Order: sequence, then C-alpha cells, then structure tokens
Amino acid sequence: MMNFDTPTATLLPQALAGALRRLAQLAHTSSWDQWAVQRLTPTQRKILELLVRRGESLSLSAVARELGVTAATACDSVSALESKGLVRKQRSTTDGRALALVLTDEGQHSATQLAALPDPLWGAFDVLADTEQETLYRLSIKMIRGLQENGALPTSRMCLRCKFFDPFRYAGSATPHHCHQAQAPFAERQLRIDCSVFEAGDSSAQAELWERFVAQSSDEGEALETVRVHETARSIEPMAAVESVDDDESADVPAAHAAEPADSTVAVAGAVGQPELLNT
Repeated sequence: MMNFDTPTATLLPQALAGALRRLAQLAHTSSWDQWAVQRLTPTQRKILELLVRRGESLSLSAVARELGVTAATACDSVSALESKGLVRKQRSTTDGRALALVLTDEGQHSATQLAALPDPLWGAFDVLADTEQETLYRLSIKMIRGLQENGALPTSRMCLRCKFFDPFRYAGSATPHHCHQAQAPFAERQLRIDCSVFEAGDSSAQAELWERFVAQSSDEGEALETVRVHETARSIEPMAAVESVDDDESADVPAAHAAEPADSTVAVAGAVGQPELLNT
C-alpha cells in the first residue's frame, strides 16, 4: 500500500530532478534526430549557434569555455565544421598571433536552417499560462546562476552578471527590470542568458545584483501567491454561501415538522414542492 509519509518517500529535490530529466530526455533524443538531417553533432551545432549569437570571431579556447567542453572536444568539432565548409579560421582581430573562428556563408545558411527547425520542448509549455511560463523562466535562470556559482555549469553572459542590469527598478510593473546599455525597461521574459552586449561587473557588483534579484523575486512570488489565494477565496465564497443557504433550509424542515401538529404533516410535506402555499 502506498504510504507518502515513509522515510523512503521521494524528496522534493529528487522529484524535481526526475521531472527535469524527463524533459532533458525529450530534448536530447529529438535533437539528435533533427541534427542528423544536417549531419551535425550536438557540439557542432552549438558552435554554429554560438558564433551566430556573438556576431564576431571567437578563439578556440573561448568556444570550449562557453560550451563547457574540453579543448580537445572543441578542436575535433571545429575541424569537422571546417571540413564541411561551415567555419574557417582567421587571425584574431584582437591578437594577431592567435587564430579565431568565423562562420562562412554556408555556415550562416546552415545555422539559419537549424534555427528554423521546431523545438520539441515548446510543446511542453502549451499547458502553462503566460504568467506560469515567466515564473518558470525566472526560476530556471536562478538555478542556472546557482549552478554556475558551484562550478557545475560554465559562466554565461547573462543579465544577472552584467554591469548594465538593474533588477526590479520598476517593481510591480509589467517591465520591472532596466538595462542601462539599452536605456530601456524590460520584462521578466526578456531576461538574457547569453547576451551579445554583455559586460561583466566586478565580483562584488555581481554578488549585489544576485542578492537584489533573489530577494525581490521572493517578494514578487509571495505577492503573486497572495493574489492567487485571494482569487481562489473569492471564487469559493459564493459556493460556500449557496451551501450555507441549503444547509439552513434543510435544517428548517425538521423544525417545521416539529412545530406542526401531527394531522398537518401531510399538508406541509405537500407544500414543499409549492412555495406559494407556504406563504398563504
């Protein structure tokens, strides 16, 4: 018999990890199927996508660091992309002694085709409302940032590390954050995990950004939960009122029977289906 209170019951972090692995399995399996059409491995595709996002040449070491792979793995993938005519090496614009990778025209075309392929994970979000998707995205960013701090993921060019990011400057609005580089407010769904205009803040500034974001996110989450509780309560109140009326009316029937003489019981019972008789 199922017992949810046993010491061996699934812990919440364990359950979350299991759920995320299910999603990751879908992404991994379907992505291999899609990438096989282009005859590219996942790492090769990620290199093309990275070069597109950056819009500039990158060194081999930068590619390895960004993707969180070894230099040897990056080198093998780059060599394969070169043989397919999708990337080429040239002298770095910042260091004439070093080589950097750039997309060829064919590589740009291939990357455009890859971007047009449907992402199977999008179907997972169809059951979520827009607000739920925004909440999930914000929580995902928090998890990614935490894993980066622990060294489990490579550091990315995300808003939460950028010196231009001003979190919750307009708290309570539809566009609570501000980007000082763009000089514009933006919404939760517009938070970046990999931004082309990113500039890292110093370690103390990044720590301060993180603390502000986490604290305000918690406040926003509590406020949303309060709203949801109130809305649920408002939706339940009319139902409770109807049930209360029904209970009162059902309680009055035995009282009426008790108050009536024995010979009028049939008359009262017959009048229940005819309200106009009770008022005469």
